Amino acid sequence: MWHHVQHILMSFKTKLVIGCLVIILVIAIYGLFVNEMKKIPLNYEFIAEQEGQDRVLNSLGGNLSEPFGIRETLRENVINVTGDILEINSTVLGKDPVTDKIVFYDAHTFFVDRTTRKQQSTNEYFTFPPNVQKIDYDFFHPMIFSETPFVFEREDNIDGLDVYDFSCKYSGVDVSADHPQFSSKKILSDGSCKISVEPVTGIMVSFSKEWDDYFVNDDGIRGAQVEIGEKHTTDYSKNILVNTAKSTKTLYYFLDLVFPSLISVVGIAILFVILLFDKIKNQSKIIIQTQNEVVKKEKLSAIGELTARISHDLRNPLSTIKLTVQAIEMRVNNKLDPRLGEYLPIINDAVSRINHQINQVLGFVKTMPLDKKLVSVSNILDDSIKNIIIPRNISIVLPENDFSLMADKIQMSVAFTNILLNAIDAIGENEGKIMIRTRNEKNDLVIEFEDSGDGIPKQNINKIFEPLFTTKQNGTGLGLSSVRAIIEAHGGSISVKSPPTVFTILLPQS
Repeated sequence: MWHHVQHILMSFKTKLVIGCLVIILVIAIYGLFVNEMKKIPLNYEFIAEQEGQDRVLNSLGGNLSEPFGIRETLRENVINVTGDILEINSTVLGKDPVTDKIVFYDAHTFFVDRTTRKQQSTNEYFTFPPNVQKIDYDFFHPMIFSETPFVFEREDNIDGLDVYDFSCKYSGVDVSADHPQFSSKKILSDGSCKISVEPVTGIMVSFSKEWDDYFVNDDGIRGAQVEIGEKHTTDYSKNILVNTAKSTKTLYYFLDLVFPSLISVVGIAILFVILLFDKIKNQSKIIIQTQNEVVKKEKLSAIGELTARISHDLRNPLSTIKLTVQAIEMRVNNKLDPRLGEYLPIINDAVSRINHQINQVLGFVKTMPLDKKLVSVSNILDDSIKNIIIPRNISIVLPENDFSLMADKIQMSVAFTNILLNAIDAIGENEGKIMIRTRNEKNDLVIEFEDSGDGIPKQNINKIFEPLFTTKQNGTGLGLSSVRAIIEAHGGSISVKSPPTVFTILLPQS
């Protein structure tokens, strides 16, 4: 009973550990999923509109034009994927909103790591990563056209969205290629920018820039201005970016906090329900088994009392019957009354049956101390066979090899006798065979009894070692229970499988 309780406790602890490991594994897999969700998408696309004013130099020696409006569109999209590296094409197209004339066009290709959001070649950021910190970031922003540090300035709020403001400054950037009408001249640019970023997602929601392009003489001295202007994110584009940042921030909140908490709570709840159900089920088993044990003990107690009452009453008449039979045998042998001879086997068989049943009951209820000695298995088997009548239709095949072990020869002989009697009953009146095999297995001696009977019904095989369980009309239900008690008293074990029916005994040889 205590071993069963220990088994249940170990099973409970094992299931608890496995359940916790499963929850941890699910959360870990979910973490990988979240990390994948926070990478730059494989189909990444970004569009932002800028508007402002510009003044440009139309000819050498001339003056800057009057201010005119400008509208630019920044487009970024993935054109190729290699592992976690995205090839992103970025274009900036500027037009005069009045004439719809193209006044500026720039195109760049960037190779960006999806996870870090940095460029593969320069290790500078292409976009802000999630969880933006209040630190400086090295950038090569598509709207700046140059490597530029972004410096944290302040916390701000745009349309109810908390943002971080960063600023940048650059000087002496060569923009000669952007002014093909002055191809023979070197043109540099100075400028500054401001960018607002939602810190949880890293999404840019607002951008502004001022620039001043100028000629540089051969001696490095600044010359005439070529272009001066400013631009900022349109209200329409800013509204779209703010709403995108808000929805993405909400998604991140669910991914980072709500879903993991929900997974943990649901997992713990399921684990608790499983363990509670398992505990209730095991407690029910313990209660049922305890009740069965009580019933068995009550039955055994009743058997003990019954045995005490009938053993003396039966043995005296049996002794009288036996003496009478001997007297009858004497008369038959002396040919005083030959007709009595045909009744003698019937009387002897009845006496043997009654004596066998009494011995089984007494052998079960009495606790006999073991008298262990070094004995031969073959000798024990010989004694067992001598104690029973082997029908002519049944043959017993003894093991070829003999082994010795420390055992109580008398009690072990009783155990073997009971197994053989069960085998004989199983074969019945059919031609049959009982095979006995012995072998060494590690430190154990293995003894097998196999019979050619019909086998044990499936519904009975787990009950045959239980006290009082029998399918025989005249059985006591104590034979195999006594066998198990004797084997276990020797530190061994007994099991059965069927069909064919094979009783396997394991006995320690040390």
